[in-house]
Amino acid sequence: MSSDQEVSDRPTEIAPGTQPGPVQAKGGRQAALREFLGKLLAFQCKITGADAGAVYLRSGKSRSGGVFVTYHHDSDSSFDESTTKKLSVIGERAASGSTAGVVEPMTLTGAQDLYAASATHTALATPLLADGKSEGACIVLVPARDREPQSIKMDRLALTVSRFESFLWQQSFVGEAEQKVMLRETLELLDQAQRGTTAKAMGTLLCDEMRRRFGCTRVSIGMLRGDQLRVMAISGADDLDRHAPTVEALESAMEETALQDAEVLFPPSEAIEHIPGSRRVTHEHARLSEAYGPSSIVSLPLRIEEDLVGVMILERDASDPFPDAALPLLRLVAEFVGPAVYTRRLADRRTPEVIRDDLLDLGAGIVGPRHTAKKLVGLLIIIVFALAAAVPIPARVKGTMEIRPEVGRAIVPPFAGFLKSFDARPGDVVSKDQVVATLETRELLLSLEEQLERHATLSTQRDNSLARGELAEARQYEAQLEEVQATVDLINQRVSLSEMRSPIDGVISRGDLEKLIGAPVDASKALFEVVGPGVRVLIDIDERNAGRVRVGQKGWVASRAKPGAELAVTVTRVNPVAQPREGANVFVIEATLDEVPDWLRPGMTGTARLNDGWSTLLWELSRPMVDAFRLWAWM
Repeated sequence: MSSDQEVSDRPTEIAPGTQPGPVQAKGGRQAALREFLGKLLAFQCKITGADAGAVYLRSGKSRSGGVFVTYHHDSDSSFDESTTKKLSVIGERAASGSTAGVVEPMTLTGAQDLYAASATHTALATPLLADGKSEGACIVLVPARDREPQSIKMDRLALTVSRFESFLWQQSFVGEAEQKVMLRETLELLDQAQRGTTAKAMGTLLCDEMRRRFGCTRVSIGMLRGDQLRVMAISGADDLDRHAPTVEALESAMEETALQDAEVLFPPSEAIEHIPGSRRVTHEHARLSEAYGPSSIVSLPLRIEEDLVGVMILERDASDPFPDAALPLLRLVAEFVGPAVYTRRLADRRTPEVIRDDLLDLGAGIVGPRHTAKKLVGLLIIIVFALAAAVPIPARVKGTMEIRPEVGRAIVPPFAGFLKSFDARPGDVVSKDQVVATLETRELLLSLEEQLERHATLSTQRDNSLARGELAEARQYEAQLEEVQATVDLINQRVSLSEMRSPIDGVISRGDLEKLIGAPVDASKALFEVVGPGVRVLIDIDERNAGRVRVGQKGWVASRAKPGAELAVTVTRVNPVAQPREGANVFVIEATLDEVPDWLRPGMTGTARLNDGWSTLLWELSRPMVDAFRLWAWM
């Protein structure tokens, strides 16, 4: 039994005439300890005739050593810092157990040297014992003028300090009574948790109530999902982020507890460390405490009929650890929490989940109790594999398709010039020889007029030469006349061709010339494209499947414009030479549509499937790998 068990952060009242020392109170029950020691110290000072006194407590797991309570006959007085340090030294000497007590002269006030001859008081110190262990010392300061033998006063002190152990035993009994009350309250909280509409809500209520009633900083509950533990509820948190570092750390600690299938106390107490069978692996608990603490942690397995269904983790401040005596109580609470949450989770299942769980149970009864889900998945894979290898399916040759016009013509300028006007736009229906655009002829007509004047001049000069009998000169003029005449004929031809006409009946598919009015045009670039009324289908087939295509083969195509509309086609031509397409070799297949819908337009793309007899799903999936292996093996 140790006074370390009484720890709290609340300030407490002490007996009249007593004052708190440097060691701050830590613990709800430590308030009672302070009050008791204050009254004990006042009584000791009274029976020994002391003017002042102090209680010194040694350092423990949750406190540092120092003067815990002081007493002055004059309530307005107090110890200075040097006197407090001297009392601490005397208290430690008395508590060390090296002597039954300590008697030492000292000056209470007004002296710098505590060992001076002018000492005003005598310090009498006797150890505070609890279960044979020294927890501190009681010190009284008796005036130096007092003539009563010091041995008698020491005997009185020794008799009174025995009340300290009685007080601790009383506190222990009170603690057990409180644990019974907590158990009753735990049963009440289980009843209140039944108000949760779902298992998650019930778990949250349980965590909140456990945190409040057991003074925890956080309580969390995790349940098994398959072979893994998943956090279901955390106190004070309605929504859980499965990827949050806190949740992952809690799940790791829960997995550590589940693997050992026993409660884990961190940090382990000295009593547990001395029993080899009670030692536990606490690596993940240490990480949890270090990351979100330091804290004291208790992890409890949740079971139903000896089967692990979950883990509950309770966390408290490191200054307020879980005592060993609390483990049986918490273990009993866990025995109620596990079945309650598990039963509610079963009740929350929907029909598909019930069917799934029933199938898992059936599989467990057939193939054994472990790894049922994995074995069922393996059986399902075997069944699917057998069906894929045995059930025949239609074989298909797949490719990409494009709709092309059956007849298409490009309209290019007959000569380089300037565009004067246009009479058609994309989408316009045109007939054969219909004018669709006109080139500028003004410069041609000026050049024609100039050539005609030159022709007339040369004709006159030729006639004059003949009249003079100059035949050689006349032949030169005749040659020039022929040259000029050829130029005139060329100009007349270009003027006649300045009106560009449609070569076929159809629709203008390309050629919006509004921005080219008055701009130069090149005889090598088409201004219009006219397509006829019919369409044809071009299908690109990978070279690996070229041998599976033949003329007359049936199939279907689907356009990206209407993927749900399958159009029947018949292969009419197979190009014998492969063509490169985006790093691969393809063979271009021409096909005709059995029926051309109104919405189909040239330029549309999609996919194509051609019939190729029967096959199996396994062969269709493995064919590319088999072909690649054959090629690799051949190489």
